[in-house]
Amino acid sequence: MMKKLILLTLVLACTLALSHARELPKVVKRNGRYQLLVDGKPFLVLGAQLWNSSAWPSVTDKFWTQLRELNCNTLEAPVYWQNIEPEPGVFNFKELDNLILNARKEKLKLVLLWFASYKNGSSTYAPPWVLEHSEKYPLMKNGYGEEIQVLSPVSRVNLEADKRAFTALMKHVKETDSDSQTVIMIQVQNESGSLGTDRDYSEAANKLFDGNVPDKLATGLNKQAGKWSDLFGISAAETFNAWHIASYINEIADAGKAIYNLPMYANAWGREHLFHTPGEYPSGGPTTNMIGVWKIAAPQLDFLSPDIYISNPNVFIDLCEKYDRDDNMLFIPETANRITYARFHFYAIGNYHAKGLAVYGIDPFHADPNDKRSLDKLDERFSDIANNYKLLSKVSNTVLTLQEQNKIKAVGEEEGLYEQLVRFDEFDVLFDFGYPTYKDRAIRSGRALIGQLSPNEFLIVGFDAKFRFRPKYGSGFSKAEYVLVEEGYYEGDKWVRERLWNGDETYHSTLTPRGSVLKIRLKKVKSSAQGPIRANFEN
Repeated sequence: MMKKLILLTLVLACTLALSHARELPKVVKRNGRYQLLVDGKPFLVLGAQLWNSSAWPSVTDKFWTQLRELNCNTLEAPVYWQNIEPEPGVFNFKELDNLILNARKEKLKLVLLWFASYKNGSSTYAPPWVLEHSEKYPLMKNGYGEEIQVLSPVSRVNLEADKRAFTALMKHVKETDSDSQTVIMIQVQNESGSLGTDRDYSEAANKLFDGNVPDKLATGLNKQAGKWSDLFGISAAETFNAWHIASYINEIADAGKAIYNLPMYANAWGREHLFHTPGEYPSGGPTTNMIGVWKIAAPQLDFLSPDIYISNPNVFIDLCEKYDRDDNMLFIPETANRITYARFHFYAIGNYHAKGLAVYGIDPFHADPNDKRSLDKLDERFSDIANNYKLLSKVSNTVLTLQEQNKIKAVGEEEGLYEQLVRFDEFDVLFDFGYPTYKDRAIRSGRALIGQLSPNEFLIVGFDAKFRFRPKYGSGFSKAEYVLVEEGYYEGDKWVRERLWNGDETYHSTLTPRGSVLKIRLKKVKSSAQGPIRANFEN
């Protein structure tokens, strides 16, 4: 009887422990939309990424004030293979532990960036014991037969070495962080691919290139069996590189997930610059033309992500469209830190279901010796981004719900675009830009998110824009009147009112430069006398 009682007690204890175990972060798809879940709840990453060589205590100990001023909730920080495994099979996690403990203290989440076999189209973060022995750890060769400093993805030795270090990393993160879950995602490599060549021309790679395309890839792309050049023509070299690099990274991610199953992704240095030539950008990375290849070769990656530093809004929008796919969650792990990019954040979140983004170079590590920024004050280039994050942090849960329901849209001020019309089921909303007047402004800063909370209730979040509501044309109603306009924020899903807008505030209906979060209730009105409709070509 006593043995049965002890056994029952142990079973109950184990059951209780399991019931209290925290759910790991994960990417899920529901109602046709992706969500990043952290602690079982949708999470919007408002992130900052460090400079490449900044994940060291001598630097990290200085930048926490800047992160607080940025109003971010997530830090993206590199983890270096050359530091993690200074000698074969010997591992060092001292700097990583310092980073995790301090981020936890600051109540920030972490995304770790694994700088290993591939970083910005090269392999400079591999340990010296790898880079100094290319006879054992083969490098790629270009079309002239010259070695370039990029590890060959067709080498099993290279793969096993990287995988051993990565699994050691994941084991350590699990042992030291699974209770707190400060680390929520892993980026496996960084801007993978090869600069300087469109593919690996080593003897081993050439032999594979002369053979048939793997059946898995040919079938997945709805192609017949055949050789690389026959099936892919001018894109054969880049497709070959993408297949082998993605397969290499997939195996590393698979091994890491088997130990600690965090969301994992790969990011892309885009092809949308210069002459769009593979090798001028890292050939074989998860670029827009290779997403399909990566989806087949690397199913262990939860999503593929674009790094975006192009200030042309049309290119930014095009990239968002191409990564916001039925089989891919949009997340932007790197984007520029300039003020002009602030409106792009709203486009990504409001129009393309982005689950977050991160601005690059938040910390006071100065690559430019003439950069005299203060070590304890946020650079002014981040000011509008800090304002974005401050507002978005007040509404993130609701924004993610509206994304899932496909009931949120974004507008932004562009050159020559002084107004934008947004249509919902029963109301149209016209946004006008140019506040303050253009002669007083050097930068286009108007931007807003608008979401429909109910048929007659809307949430507006934004800056420097006027807005007007009107019932949908043909509805039988000609005018929309404010019933209630509240400024406030959300605590979780609960709305907290800070003040009411009325009088001059509702008459002008203007989102201020400091930013506004408004909850608006409307009613539709029929008017028997409506003035003439005329075009207004002036701002």
